[in-house]
Amino acid sequence: MIAPSVLAAHLARHAIPPAAQHAHVEDLYLAAACAVGDAAALAAFEAELVPVIRAAVRRIHDAHDFTDEVVQVIRERVLVAPPDGAPRIAEYSGQGALRAWVRIAAMRMALNLLRDRRRDVLVGDDHLFETIAAEHGHRGSAERYREAATESLRAAFTKLSPRDRNLLRMHHLHGLTVDELAPTLGVHRATVARWIAGAREQLLVETRTGLVARLDIGDSTIDSILEGIASEVDVSVVRLLVDDG
Repeated sequence: MIAPSVLAAHLARHAIPPAAQHAHVEDLYLAAACAVGDAAALAAFEAELVPVIRAAVRRIHDAHDFTDEVVQVIRERVLVAPPDGAPRIAEYSGQGALRAWVRIAAMRMALNLLRDRRRDVLVGDDHLFETIAAEHGHRGSAERYREAATESLRAAFTKLSPRDRNLLRMHHLHGLTVDELAPTLGVHRATVARWIAGAREQLLVETRTGLVARLDIGDSTIDSILEGIASEVDVSVVRLLVDDG
């Protein structure tokens, strides 16, 4: 248990009236307690939120060592106070669930680490383009294919409607299921599932158009690249959404 004054200070930091009925009051309490180093709160963070972090990171890059690294960085960045301030978890203001706040922070950190290593940040398979280039007798073209795929994916993403981008953001970044999204959007779950599938399909159609425009290669090679992208399209969508902010 933390002193009432600790929670009051956290609420005041974010201009939340102490008597307000808040949807995420338990999350605000946990964040306030973690920010002052409360042992029970830190244990709760480890038990409840570290699994969320691990699952989020695996959506960016599914490698055990990489996941462990991001988890440790998040612990340090979110829970440890810098010499001249408060830990980052003190910035949590209750605008959405703490699980979603932590999930997005983990995805952004994972993507930044991949960029620091000069890794392709949109297509998950490290060897996809090398394999396709070799199979189609175009050895040495892998990097050109990679650049064209990245540019095409980004361009295709910008052509999605605001509704589709928001829907994908709620589903992939905030972790809302079809059943959770349906009442929020006021439609049947089957409609939500159809919208999500349609947004993915449009992304792939526009990506193929971009590949054709950028690469002077045969349809079979284009189709191989697109098939590789499609096999991990959810990874690409997550990375595009994190990039989009």
